Amino acid sequence: MLHQNLEWFFPHTTEEAVKLISQQGVILHGGGTRILKTSPKSIKGLVDVGKLNMNYIHHSGNKISIGSASTYDEVIRFSARTKKLSMLVKALSEAASTPLRNRITIGGSLKDFPIWSSLYAPLLALNAQIEIADKHDKIISLEEYLETGIIKTKHLIKRIILEDDPQVIGGVKRFVLIRFEYPLFTVAVALRTKQNIISDARIFITGVKGRYKHCKRAEHFLIGKELNDENIQQAKKHFAPKFVSDYKYSAEYKEHAAKVFFTDLLQELKGTVK
Repeated sequence: MLHQNLEWFFPHTTEEAVKLISQQGVILHGGGTRILKTSPKSIKGLVDVGKLNMNYIHHSGNKISIGSASTYDEVIRFSARTKKLSMLVKALSEAASTPLRNRITIGGSLKDFPIWSSLYAPLLALNAQIEIADKHDKIISLEEYLETGIIKTKHLIKRIILEDDPQVIGGVKRFVLIRFEYPLFTVAVALRTKQNIISDARIFITGVKGRYKHCKRAEHFLIGKELNDENIQQAKKHFAPKFVSDYKYSAEYKEHAAKVFFTDLLQELKGTVK
């Protein structure tokens, strides 16, 4: 049950919203799905983001900006119209159920970073940047947002910024028993290629010990090489995520499954290298 004296706030500026959420027990409200995972009695106030003009997706030049109030479904429909963001949409279109995809916002998913998130792995692999508002507005990489602990502070995510680079190919794989179930882990790979040679690579996995892992050893191995069967098998040896055992699977089983998913993903990308 929600707090008896729950207050609603409807700010018109991000500055006002940031001041409001600095209060104890006051949180942002976009799609409302966070409340399902929060102790309701701890919530004393909800700050509605509906008037902050953060529900948009803009494509300008080689940049795509996604307002943080955009829902998963809105990103999916944008991709269907423009043929952009295919790697990100691969993960989002399989996340949750249709009613929830109509409610879950991009900003809310980033701020909460639930362990089952399908959003983080592809965004990290795509080297996404985010604009946040706290005392000052600033743009930082999503990886820096996690590594520096900013995610744990009180702030507002305004937008996500992605580069639209035709030389980048990528893919995502989620380990689930049924399609809309929470993924046990999500693997994402983005490769920049030129004349069949990998010039840059970004490989991430979420759902692991520590929530996420930047797989730098596998990246370093692939850079400067062709994506062929031999190199894929060698890259697998450098891909070593660590898991925690649970009531369903041992850590060893999950590591084995992740390696299989990783090599399958590289095999799928092999046929698209230019």
